[in-house]
Amino acid sequence: MFIMVIMVFANVCLRFFGSGFVATEELSRILLGGLIFTGAVVALAQGRHIAMPLVIERLPLGLRRLVVLAGGLLMLYCDWLLVAGAWAQVEINLGSDYPLTGLPQSIPYVTGTIAGVLLALVTLYKLGRMLMGRTAPERCFAADDEPATAANGDENRLEKQARGFES
Repeated sequence: MFIMVIMVFANVCLRFFGSGFVATEELSRILLGGLIFTGAVVALAQGRHIAMPLVIERLPLGLRRLVVLAGGLLMLYCDWLLVAGAWAQVEINLGSDYPLTGLPQSIPYVTGTIAGVLLALVTLYKLGRMLMGRTAPERCFAADDEPATAANGDENRLEKQARGFES
């Protein structure tokens, strides 16, 4: 992100003098794709994606496992779609280069393929932990530092913050 900001800022400054880096746009596009995919993998590994634990916690244990397993299998299918589609684009764009930098146009799709594989590995790891009984179903894809909800007998994080403002 820092590199992209520096490149774009330098390019804007240089445009005042009638010049600039011609490859900035291509490099920014490549780096932004990599940044987005890296963020998606890290967010899944840390349990930071949007989830609906309130609904899952209200289900009986057997149904909780089934719902989380079904969700995990859907995630694996989406990961497979990402890998297959990105790899198809790698093969299509393998002979093409960006006009200004000369870099292969398949680079963003290679990052998509790698991200899809990593997302699938994280999903399999989390599902495996749940199926072996090491993680409760409602905590399977949740953040590790996230407090338990009121359904488990603990206070909600917002309630704790509100109490802190009252004192």
